[in-house]
Amino acid sequence: MGVVSCSFDRGEEKKWDDYVDNNPNAGHCHLSAWREVIFETYGHRSYYLWSCTEDKVEGILPFILMRDLRFRRTLVSMPFLDDGGICADNPETAQALVQAAQELAKKLGADDIDFRHRHESGLGLQGHGKKLTLVLNLNRDSEQLWTGFNAKVRNQVRKAEKSGLSISWHRAEGLRDFYNVFSINMHALGSPVHSFKLFEEILKRFDHNAKLILVRQEGRIVGGALCLFFKKTVLVPWASSLLAYRSLCPNNLMYWEAIRWSCENGFRRFDFGRSSPGSGTYRFKKQWGAVEEALHWESGLKDQAGSAMINADDPRYGAVTALWRKLPLSLTRLIGPRIRGRLSN
Repeated sequence: MGVVSCSFDRGEEKKWDDYVDNNPNAGHCHLSAWREVIFETYGHRSYYLWSCTEDKVEGILPFILMRDLRFRRTLVSMPFLDDGGICADNPETAQALVQAAQELAKKLGADDIDFRHRHESGLGLQGHGKKLTLVLNLNRDSEQLWTGFNAKVRNQVRKAEKSGLSISWHRAEGLRDFYNVFSINMHALGSPVHSFKLFEEILKRFDHNAKLILVRQEGRIVGGALCLFFKKTVLVPWASSLLAYRSLCPNNLMYWEAIRWSCENGFRRFDFGRSSPGSGTYRFKKQWGAVEEALHWESGLKDQAGSAMINADDPRYGAVTALWRKLPLSLTRLIGPRIRGRLSN
């Protein structure tokens, strides 16, 4: 078993990312560029733990140190994302990474450690949250997939097309259009919006592994999504459409185009992203034939019954959500990112 270190210097990104590329349990959230994305956007410090024997990497565990609205500190792997927990070659290395994380938390005065595993860790940690992701298998070509959808889904896509909606793919040049829709939608939901800088950094740092898809009607952008590509998976962590156009089914057309494109470009999994069971977004994603995959979020400190971090969708903050909707959109765009950067989900 190797020696666990949190010394991760510039120039070692390739060594880290080579391990991510070759480990079957590692995902996009484990890539080293996320530490730069999050630091440049919100200023959060990173602590990337890895276990190495000479030049061979045997396990990784990326962390971001966050301070929430109550000024409590949590090591999160990884904030704002669905996963990013431990990846290791064997149980002994995984346990060594947990121990190193606990020692790091004590050194930093952290109140909790938030592991976000996509697969069961088998480490006996305390679970928290009931989140899951929905994944569509793309082992068929797009025409076969289309005929396999139920009639309601196909009719909604056709309705969008007949309503004059159209789709286009973009990189950074489409970001302002996407963010305009995204921020309006977050305001309507009563949720603080992410910083424009977050998406700008993602498109910059991941370059060919990130694209925007936009929906328009008569020149106006009415919907959009950010798609990430890794190995044989397409992920859609952020997507929105304007409420006034929902009856025209822009989301249906947008997701169908993303699925079709994914099939025709050789991808095998389409990850719709995190949802709460039974929610509206859950039902929308489920109708495409997507299969549930549980997300195994766990606390790393024994005296914690759940994550110490405040979540943006916590039902206890219903009054705050209602108040947020009443604020001017321009104000929520200004102060929203300052709040959102302290919410881990």
